[in-house]
Parts: sequence; C-alpha cells; structure tokens
Amino acid sequence: MRWGSLIVLLLFYSTSFSQLSYAKSILDTLCSEHYAGRGYVDNGVGKAADFIVSELKKSGVSTYKNNPYLQAYSFGVNTFPYPIEIKLDEQVLVIGQDYLLNANSGTAQGTFNVFEYNSTNFYQASHKPSNSDIVVFNFTDLKNKDSISYFYQLANQTAQFTPVVWITKSKMMYSVGRYEMNYPMITIDAKAYKKAETISLKINNRFVSNYENNNVIGYIPPANKCKLKPTKYIVLSAHYDHLGKMGQAMFPGANDNASGVAMVLSMAKYYIKNPSEYGIVLCFFSGEEAGLVGSEYFVHHPYFKLKKVKFQLNIDIMGGASEGITLVNGSVLKEQFELMEKINVEKQYLPNLKKRGATANSDHHHFSKSGVPAFFIYSMGTVKNYHDINDKAEYTPLTNFDEVQQLLLDFVEQL
Repeated sequence: MRWGSLIVLLLFYSTSFSQLSYAKSILDTLCSEHYAGRGYVDNGVGKAADFIVSELKKSGVSTYKNNPYLQAYSFGVNTFPYPIEIKLDEQVLVIGQDYLLNANSGTAQGTFNVFEYNSTNFYQASHKPSNSDIVVFNFTDLKNKDSISYFYQLANQTAQFTPVVWITKSKMMYSVGRYEMNYPMITIDAKAYKKAETISLKINNRFVSNYENNNVIGYIPPANKCKLKPTKYIVLSAHYDHLGKMGQAMFPGANDNASGVAMVLSMAKYYIKNPSEYGIVLCFFSGEEAGLVGSEYFVHHPYFKLKKVKFQLNIDIMGGASEGITLVNGSVLKEQFELMEKINVEKQYLPNLKKRGATANSDHHHFSKSGVPAFFIYSMGTVKNYHDINDKAEYTPLTNFDEVQQLLLDFVEQL
C-alpha cells in the first residue's frame, strides 16, 4: 500500500472514531436519569431542549436570522408523576416489566374485586361491574386480529366506568397520553398474570392542559453566499422527545430517538467545518411521540418559506444499521432514491438501502404534505427496543453510524 493511501485511510478511521465517540456521548447524556426520558415528568423534555441548545452553541451553530433557538408552543398531555403500585392479591407486579398503563389512564386507588371476561364466559356473563370491581379482559387464546381488536376497544371503553386490566401475550409498548380517562386501563403481560380475587391499585395521573414545549432550531449559513443567488435550504431533523416516566419507570429512548439527535448534532459539527452550498437548517422537534405536534407547528409557523427547502432528511431510529437503512418516500421520490443508491453502491457504505412509500409516522410527514421533498430514514438491524424501558444507551451500539452519516453528506453534496 502506498503511503498516501495509508494516510487517507488512517484519517478516515480517525474521523469516523471521533464522530462515533461524540454520538455515544450524546446518547449517554440524553438517556441518563437527569433527563427523565425526555418527557413531561420532571421537565425532562425541557432539560433536553436546553442541552441541545448548549451543544449547538459549543459547535458554533447560530440561530436562523433573528429567530431564537427555541420555538415555543404547547399542547395537552397526561402524566404519571407519582409512584405506582399494582398487586394481584399480595403479589406486587414490577412496573414497566410486568405491566404498563394506557397513557391516557385516570386515577384509581384501593382494593377491587376481580371480574374476568374471557372467550368462555363473555357472551353468557350477566354481571354488571360496580364501583368496587376491576374488570379483567383475558382473551389471550384468540388468534383472530379483528376479534382481539374488538375486545381491546371494548376494554378501552369500559375504562370510562371502572378500572380495567387487559392481558396480553404481545409486546407491551408505552406512548404519550393526550386525554384523560375516568379510570386506569392496565396492560399486564400474560406471563406475569395469575387469577386473583382482588387487585390493589395506587395510580394517580395528572393532566396538564397546556404543557410548554419547544422545537430547537439552529442554522449554518452556506459557503460563499452570493447575494444575487437565493439561498436554498437543507433541513436536517430529528425528534428529541420521548415517553418520559410512568411513575417510577423511565423510558430512556436511546434508539428512539437520542440516536437521531446524535446524528444531526454530529452532522452539524461537519457543516460548521465544511460549509455547504445550501443553508443547513437543524430542526430538533419535540412532540413527535404526542402525534408529530412539534413538526406540524413548525410547518405552520416556519422561520422561512418552505418552498426554499431543497430537501429534508428526517432521521428517526438510528440505533444500529447493521443491515442498512430504510428510506420512507423512497418509492415516491424515485430520482433522489436512485441517487442515494448510486452513492451507496459506489462507496459501499451500507449492506442495503430499502425504499418504502409515503407514511405519516415521523416528522417528515407535515413537510411532505406541504410539498417539501423529504426522506424519513431509519436503521435496520438487531436493535429492537422500542417504546419500552429497555431502550437504553448500553443496548444501542450505533452500528454503521459513520457510514450512514457519510452517505447522507454525500447525498446532500450531489443534490
């Protein structure tokens, strides 16, 4: 090997290591106890916004013209800031492992008599639940998805009148509550459930009608700006919010989506040192887990005309790309997908690029609806933790993080 080639190779691996090391530090920080799952208990989401602003300032990223880093807005959210306890007779269940609450659950305290609905007794049952009852829906023997969905909706409706338990064999996932039920709805893992005469509950919710949130917006001006040539923008986005805490259980959100935040912050460092011909807009959205609320707010209150956006790259779930990445809108934006694919074949960054059609499941959606060409990019690999207490930094290897980043940088350069 020639000395010149060796030096180039060493420089590549040196840069790559530095990017990955920085990304892992971001992951460790945002998933720590201090940030409380970046949700709506203990101001986790607000602390995370402040941290991102501090990282942007340290990297030399400015605000967009006279606009602030923080774009304020608010929405209603249901929270569980107090310790939770559930007992089957005298057996105390493990929060986050044995059970999760429906995120819209209300308050209930006390010991309740158990009445169980199942596929054997449902159509013959004449019992009408009273205020001293908790209703268990145990239909784990059913295979038909429509039937399961029917009974789940029935359980959901029943929680307006009495506490409810739903028994499941499926993976349990938490979410963000946007309204408040009269009573709690509790999902218990079938492995942890045993028939009991009583179920004791200590559950207290707190609904906040106007929780103050912020999108974090940074900007890197283009290189050699010509006043006669209007600036076009590349929007790099990632949501920084997650599910926060449910009582004493915390949802760290490493894969979803501290990993995406790490990617965008790392790319910001690159563009500070290597300005693009485009203006680089860095959008860190909150409210994604609450229904894409933050990105919708930004699209309706943009810092600039959206028609000036050349492309948006929305990065959500970048915990491990050992099998490559999926590009939502890849089937829609065929020319841009072919460009990405061409670069990847030439440089051999990733083992696979998969394309999907349009979806409404991340922060690209409202940009796409407004006519902005956008990809939502997520990793494919062995990291499966999602909306659970195990989505931790130590289980999130960031496999092929540098390769994904370099692919995206090359893509922007060749647009």
